[in-house]
Amino acid sequence: MEQNQNRREAMPGRGYLIVSVRAGEGAIPIEGALVTLRGGEAVEGDAIASFITDQSGNTPRITLPAPPRANSERPNGGLPYASYNADISLDGHYSNLYTNIPIFDSITSVQTVYLVPLPEDGGRGGDEEFIFDARTGERLRGEVDE
Repeated sequence: MEQNQNRREAMPGRGYLIVSVRAGEGAIPIEGALVTLRGGEAVEGDAIASFITDQSGNTPRITLPAPPRANSERPNGGLPYASYNADISLDGHYSNLYTNIPIFDSITSVQTVYLVPLPEDGGRGGDEEFIFDARTGERLRGEVDE
């Protein structure tokens, strides 16, 4: 709790995040997915909050601490964004973890997540979780066996 208080004091700005959960190469919104936000650089950081996606596949607009906008307006002003992680899960689908989601002061970021259904035969087929770096789009872990 004290760590979260220190984090808020160091980041007086406010940024916003909407997580959009989709399937079918983005064509199908996923209702009922659990989205758990975590702060900091650590993948296993403290959970900040959890949300369930609506019929449009979106979380509500989430307000998060962010560094002041002025950080981006001067050299060596510090990082202009805060990093957050999001765990996304839904029964019958591979779990996803998105790391390093950047949140900027006064900006609404949208993180789109694509869930992949588990094989119908009950086999897991590869890893049980996909991990992505949201800043680069790189898949860090997770393969689906074809």
